[in-house]
Amino acid sequence: MALRVLVHHLRRNLGTESIVRATGGYRMVLDGHELDASEFVALVGSAAHDEARGGLAEARRSYRKALRLWRASEAYQGTADNELVRAAADHLDEQRMIAFESCVDIELSFGLHRELCAELSALATENLLRERLQAQLMLALVRSDRRAEALTTYERTRRLLADELGADPGARLQQLYTAILRGPAPAGAPSAVPDAVRPMQLPAPPSNFVAREDELSVLDSLHKRVGPGQRLRGSMVVTGAGGMGKTALVTHWAHQHQQGFPGGQVYLDLDDDAPAATALARTLIDLGVAPDDVPKQAEARAAKLRSLLSRRTVLMVLDNVSTAEQARPFLPGSGDSLLVIVSRNRLDGLVAREGLDLLVLTPLPVEPATRLLLETAGMSEPASGDARTLVELCHGMPLALRIVGAHLRLGAQPDILVADLEDERTRIARLTTTDGDVSVHAVIAVSYRRLAAPDRRLLRGLGLSSAGATPLGAVAALAGATSGTVLTGLIDRLTAVNLVALESGRVSIHQLTRIFAREQGQREDTSADRADAERRLLSWYGQATGEAQQLIRPTAGGTDGKGAPDPLHLFHPELPDTAAAVRWVDAESDTIIKMITEHAQSHPDLVWPLAAHIRGWLQRRANRDTWIAVTERGIRAAAMAGSSTGEATLQGSLGVAHSLLLHRVEARAAYQRASALCQRNGDHAGLADVEASLGGMLVESGELDEALPPLLRARHSANLLNDPDLIFKVEHNLGLLHRRAGRQQEALDSYTSALAAADRSGNRDWLSASVHTNLGRLHFLRDDVDLAETHYDTAVRLARSTGDRMREAWALHGCSDVAAARRDAAAAVAAMQEAVTILETLGDRRLDEMRARLAELLSGSTVGQTPPDQ
Repeated sequence: MALRVLVHHLRRNLGTESIVRATGGYRMVLDGHELDASEFVALVGSAAHDEARGGLAEARRSYRKALRLWRASEAYQGTADNELVRAAADHLDEQRMIAFESCVDIELSFGLHRELCAELSALATENLLRERLQAQLMLALVRSDRRAEALTTYERTRRLLADELGADPGARLQQLYTAILRGPAPAGAPSAVPDAVRPMQLPAPPSNFVAREDELSVLDSLHKRVGPGQRLRGSMVVTGAGGMGKTALVTHWAHQHQQGFPGGQVYLDLDDDAPAATALARTLIDLGVAPDDVPKQAEARAAKLRSLLSRRTVLMVLDNVSTAEQARPFLPGSGDSLLVIVSRNRLDGLVAREGLDLLVLTPLPVEPATRLLLETAGMSEPASGDARTLVELCHGMPLALRIVGAHLRLGAQPDILVADLEDERTRIARLTTTDGDVSVHAVIAVSYRRLAAPDRRLLRGLGLSSAGATPLGAVAALAGATSGTVLTGLIDRLTAVNLVALESGRVSIHQLTRIFAREQGQREDTSADRADAERRLLSWYGQATGEAQQLIRPTAGGTDGKGAPDPLHLFHPELPDTAAAVRWVDAESDTIIKMITEHAQSHPDLVWPLAAHIRGWLQRRANRDTWIAVTERGIRAAAMAGSSTGEATLQGSLGVAHSLLLHRVEARAAYQRASALCQRNGDHAGLADVEASLGGMLVESGELDEALPPLLRARHSANLLNDPDLIFKVEHNLGLLHRRAGRQQEALDSYTSALAAADRSGNRDWLSASVHTNLGRLHFLRDDVDLAETHYDTAVRLARSTGDRMREAWALHGCSDVAAARRDAAAAVAAMQEAVTILETLGDRRLDEMRARLAELLSGSTVGQTPPDQ
């Protein structure tokens, strides 16, 4: 009954809805503003916020309003004494004291020391062990000309601490006591240690630092004043992928410039994403601020740090910074202090908003990388060629070089290390110290783990490609991105953490990062996921290479229509002309050839069209052995995929490659297989092309009578089809046959017909280069040197414009002969040397002949003589 009466009175005062029935009794429901405890907490929070942003007057008003809510000396005084209530009361009591001390700090800064003495004295007597409170009382007393009482307060506190805790007063109290003894009333509580105390926190510099001269010069520029009487230039972000030696560079530079920072050198490792507030507190303490004087809020800590840095010349190094927000509070506001931020992330926000300089570390070049390896290994000179191979397998990453050097110093055999590192399956695992303390895998994994799932997926996709640099379209295919905006976001995020770089429309990735990404893909992706990504990549390259082929060999044909272009493919290569197409394949050829090699068995239906689309480039630019190897893989892929069209096309290309090396048996066999496939497919144009090629090979072999029938059959088919490319090929080879047979007029007629057919072809310039080379030879043999020179010069120009290195070399051979006939020995040698240099990369059948001719020219014994017919 008594409880019901009490509830009735409470409801009349608080409202009928404020107390409701609940299981086992009643429950009170109140809004936040109706509880003075909640209102106190809100007011203190508001005051702290105002204080942090510099609004001291507003903060003081909120603190005092909060303190006025207290009606007794303790929270919940007189209420039921149970454990929950007592714990809540203790928490509120501590908040009250902190709020009071914060408020007093503000009021002391306003000069209200006399007004505070009585209130402070009462609370200090009740809380004798709160050193901050005792220091505030001492300061208020001494400023009020009550020096003796201030000293008595200190002595009371000292004795109490000694008797009860066996401890001395803290640094804050001791410094204030010393200041009171020495002289006039201090303007404020001492907050920093004397300037003679300087932090010297730089880690030990690397013992074998090499190179990076340009990067050191950039850091040096920060330490130079902009002009007389002006401050240092500014602060800097040093960034780069994990393992690139960022910390080594900065600590090496910082130790060289210690004397330039008399205020000290502060080093903070913010690994594990340490909050800025925590790091700021540590920095303030390191610079001499008493722990009790460190502000509670991060903004206030940053402001206090700027004040300290404005009066001292300090070098601060922040290592392993994750975000711009982590580093921004440490930026000096004025004065000569300098901040160097080390991060594997680019922190573009600091560059954009605060204008910081950005220094990006890239892999070491070969020479300094070799020096680093040898110095770490304790070797003065490489013991064998294995050292250079080890440098190459570390791909310029300083961390990897140091790990390999450590293995060598501990007795590892260079040849065994080379064998381990050459195998990509064991390379990353071997780039770890024996105790596992330092690891390339671990360094890259730090950045990888911080990526979002789509970004990690793309990085794993890039690991599927063997390319060091991948076109944007191929990247989009790997990511399965159908929007440029989505792709740009993915690349930007990977670039921001230095896992990839975007340059000239290609995304480049460090080879060790690529191997790491491939290993992660094998761990995290299913085989079906990897196969799907591989097919998207092959499909994009097949389409892009096909577009290039249409410019390099417009009428080459050779696909069966199954590889329809994917309309979702993004960023097709921009190929305005043949030269651009050749340059694009030049840049991508290694990647394309590796994909053909790696995926011929797993994805034959996509590999053989890729091999067919690159054959025009192979004929113009590639080493003949490479041409043959790629084509043979394409043939096997076409057979596995069941494409007789692909087999026929590639067998024809294989025959041409063998013909150019005078591999007569292999060429004839390839042409026969191509001919049989074309007949089975009913491909009359393909059959005519094979017979024209076969006839040309027989002519080159000197089998003129045997060459004529297939050439005549090919001529008949070409005329029926009215195909200018086929007509060109037949007439060009007939011209060669007639010239070899000594029928110069018939040869001239055939070459003229070939030139007319070339003019009708979409591949005019490339075809015409061959005709002009042969016309040059024909007129040279007829002693018309001037006309021969005109044709040879035209052939050189056309071959270069279409990127055909083989035809360029043959035409240069003719230019050399013309110069020799005119007794211009220097020009003859120069042209022949250039031709030999070109063919040395191609492995052409005429290489030995041209080398012999060059030797003759260098000996000077044949200048002016007519060379034998070719």
